[in-house]
Amino acid sequence: MSADASRWVLVVDDQPEVRELLTELLGRRGFQVHAQPDGDRALAELAREAGAAPELVVLDLDLGTGRRGGLSILADLRTRFPELPVVILTGKGTVEDAVAAMRLGATDFVEKDPRLGSRLDLQMAKLERLLAVQRDNRRLREQNLLLRERAAAGQELIGGERGLRQVMAQVARLAVIPRPVLILGERGTGKELLAAALHRLGPRREGPFVTLNCAALTESLAESELFGHERGAFTDARETHPGRFELADGGTLFLDEIGLMPLSLQQKVLRALEYQTFERVGGRQSLRVDVRVTAATNADLEAEMLAGRFRRDLYDRLAFDLIRVPPLRDRREDIPALAGHFLRRFRAEVAGVRPTDLSPVALGLLQGMPFPGNVRELKNLVERAAYRAAGERIEPADLEPGLAPPAAGPAAGTLPEQVRIFERRLLEQALALHGSLVEAARALGLGYDQLRRLARKHGLSPRAR
Repeated sequence: MSADASRWVLVVDDQPEVRELLTELLGRRGFQVHAQPDGDRALAELAREAGAAPELVVLDLDLGTGRRGGLSILADLRTRFPELPVVILTGKGTVEDAVAAMRLGATDFVEKDPRLGSRLDLQMAKLERLLAVQRDNRRLREQNLLLRERAAAGQELIGGERGLRQVMAQVARLAVIPRPVLILGERGTGKELLAAALHRLGPRREGPFVTLNCAALTESLAESELFGHERGAFTDARETHPGRFELADGGTLFLDEIGLMPLSLQQKVLRALEYQTFERVGGRQSLRVDVRVTAATNADLEAEMLAGRFRRDLYDRLAFDLIRVPPLRDRREDIPALAGHFLRRFRAEVAGVRPTDLSPVALGLLQGMPFPGNVRELKNLVERAAYRAAGERIEPADLEPGLAPPAAGPAAGTLPEQVRIFERRLLEQALALHGSLVEAARALGLGYDQLRRLARKHGLSPRAR
């Protein structure tokens, strides 16, 4: 197995033959090994490698006459790297040494003897499992940091009185209730962001927020992803792997698109919800966790239950309360604020984006769109328009081809005539989409009386208020 430069181990031992043995042993397991004969040199190397800490340190207890001992080096390591796994080696270990090392935070304690290679090989099998868990935890901490940054930036949870304000009030009430919540809404409405808000506003905010997209799971892998597996549970199970329930212990597990979860798995998820216990695939020991589950779907669960594809008892357990996320077409007054937010964020992420806002006509066109992809579709459309725009504003011509009314050429008439044609087309589009003056006026950002006068001017007859 070739060594992965990103996975390195620091070996600290004063005996060259031990350093060579460990370099060979760890190299076979895919680690790059850095070996040092004394602890101070090892600490100096760690200082040079700032930001790229090793996955493991193997540290001799006795580093020779005139050199600092392993316990002193371990104390320094713990101060600088509190979560770094450290295995202590000793040729003349005592119970007192072992206790002192463990109190300082050593991960394990191995005696040097003629069978050191085989003994350490066995220890490494256990340590590999520990390292896998630590890598998962590191990834989850990074994910939590990203979620907090996104939450601080506001993200897509922007809405007015008729938009998300009522939904966010419901989220705030439910955040402190330690029960499952089911979030319903069309694709692209921001269901995962609401689940993250539930986690962030509740008492578990310092715990992990773990997500799993049930639609992306094959039936054969779904149980392992949720509950984990033991080494040897199936052909490719070369090491024990924690599942999402285990990784979410003390925090929140978000099951996205739960309506597509395999029926065979739903009973096991129900049991884990009820008792907070489960077994890994291939395991016999029951594991207990403390996890709050939130779930989301755009499926019609009533129809799925009637068809026998979704368990009613699981639905009842998940739906302590339902959060229904309104589609964007039902909160068109939020589109200007959302579009402005997405443009500002795109400008912050991408250098050289010229437009700083959207023209009123471009906003009117956006408010008249059906947006079947909801907020996600709006975000993508605004970013593409910002990329194409050459001026200081996003104009109709910068939006999707075919969205803006055709531009009138010079032969189409004078400027007042072209403005009248464009104005009529914009009104026709809004009235055809919304059917009434009230809704069309709201979409275009006009007052009811303003739009009524414009409709009369152009001889348009929409449904009365």
